Amino acid sequence: MLGCFGILFLSLITAQGQSFGTLYGHVKSPHEESIPGVMITIETGDGHALFGGATDPDGQYRINAITAGSYDVRFKMQGKSELMKRGVVINPDKITILNVILQDSSLMGATLDIEDYAIPLIDPDGGTFTTLTAKEMKHLPSAHGGDIKRMVIGMLSDVKASPNGEELYFRGSRAGSVLYFIDGVKIRENVPNIPSSGIASISVYTGGMPATYGDTTGGVVVINTKSFTQEYYQKLNAKNKK
Repeated sequence: MLGCFGILFLSLITAQGQSFGTLYGHVKSPHEESIPGVMITIETGDGHALFGGATDPDGQYRINAITAGSYDVRFKMQGKSELMKRGVVINPDKITILNVILQDSSLMGATLDIEDYAIPLIDPDGGTFTTLTAKEMKHLPSAHGGDIKRMVIGMLSDVKASPNGEELYFRGSRAGSVLYFIDGVKIRENVPNIPSSGIASISVYTGGMPATYGDTTGGVVVINTKSFTQEYYQKLNAKNKK
């Protein structure tokens, strides 16, 4: 009993430390008509639903408090072809806008359309950012070893390290001007190493920072670790494949 309480306590601490984002959008028909009542589920890459919602009478939806990371988003409604948007990135403290069009299943048959999500290069709230998801991290050589600063350098060509490797310079910014946020907690120095297997996403802002991160003249690195729920489903999926 005590062991179960300990696990629950640790999972609550993890949840409190996580950074969250919002998914917002509009679902329409090919004729630009809004579609109410569309069921929306946010899933892990192996099909486990974590969050859900539905479009309102105007065909709009908003799902809040989503742990930052990369997900597949499914849109489903009777009489419409099902749509899956893969690799939708939820950034911390921000709104991800995802507008979609659902086809009539009577015209195309009962199908599942799968589309890859394209990460915007320009932040609608202001700022230029790059996001690296856990899936993409597997193919980044600098991600192995858990050195956050090496990961950032591997993501962006215009970020340089000081001779001793302790500082990052964003487009000529002065030393000590880079801010780090790990699960919503601001860190200026002594950034810990985090195994790439434990990271959900890394977002790097290189200019025109949003007001949330506006107290720096350099760059901002936002790291989100995987939640307890994400880790659980990953382990469960790996176990089922054996």
